Amino acid sequence: MTRIVAAIPGRIRIRDGGLRQPDRQDRLHLALAALPGVLSCRGNPVTGSVVVHYDAARVPAARMETLVEQAVDAELALPRDKAAIGRRLRINRIAKYGMLGSLGASLALAAAGNKRWHAATGIVFVACLGVHLATHRRQLLR
Repeated sequence: MTRIVAAIPGRIRIRDGGLRQPDRQDRLHLALAALPGVLSCRGNPVTGSVVVHYDAARVPAARMETLVEQAVDAELALPRDKAAIGRRLRINRIAKYGMLGSLGASLALAAAGNKRWHAATGIVFVACLGVHLATHRRQLLR
């Protein structure tokens, strides 16, 4: 999977969400600095990007892109905490079912004229929505 977002002879920019972790940025910087022809690397953990400057006269652009892509793939293929990811996905799935169920119940209760239970199911919907938004908080304002 290509993570190269811009490439001109002598310069390559890589972007990936996994590069927002400073420790991964540091390991990738070491791997990229070891590549032939690399002059400098500069990373930005806030944006999850790395810029690689290399000697275009020494290494062809296509070859350097391949080497950089392999180094990035090797670094980002390191296992993450799969248990935490699975737990988050299960919680989010339950929250989505809760939103769907409480919305249906709330609408049915509103149509029946039962204001008290309509309000209660509305509160459940808002609580489930809060869990869903908290799960996706990093992606909300991209």
